[in-house]
Amino acid sequence: MTNSDQSERRTMDCVFFAYFLFQIPSTLLFDTQGVYSESLYPSMFKSLRSHYLETYRDPFLADAWRHPWYLSICLVEHFIEMPFFFWAAYTYYYYGALKKPSIIFPSILYAAHTVSAILGIWFMAIGADFSQSEAMAPRNIGERIKLCTAYAPFFIMSCLILFDGWRLRRKQKVE
Repeated sequence: MTNSDQSERRTMDCVFFAYFLFQIPSTLLFDTQGVYSESLYPSMFKSLRSHYLETYRDPFLADAWRHPWYLSICLVEHFIEMPFFFWAAYTYYYYGALKKPSIIFPSILYAAHTVSAILGIWFMAIGADFSQSEAMAPRNIGERIKLCTAYAPFFIMSCLILFDGWRLRRKQKVE
């Protein structure tokens, strides 16, 4: 592996480290608010959520219990992906995918799940009938697209993780 390749690989590992590190507090302090009691959260995080809901009119995060399919995505994130976030952040930071290839396949699984979950969220955001919704919900196509953009960074990062993992697995098989 050339110095350029090593530098590129380390850059990818650092990007993935930052992503998984970000996922830990965002999941614990933000995403869980759609599932658990408001009394568990400090006012600063409740106001951050309120601002998000007003800005993006996200009916799914507003009350995951009204959308069982979304609730299942949240629960997988809280109980299965959350421990993975810690391990992935640690592994990408201290070792990287080449020195610790055991991170590659779980990263592919995480990314594939996240991509498919976000595609489902996007399809519901674009196509669902929110006319009878009591919670905040998008009222027009512009608001529906805006809601989709809130999930776009997670989709993009998951695609990057997926393709990087696929490339590394393929490279392992060739060697």
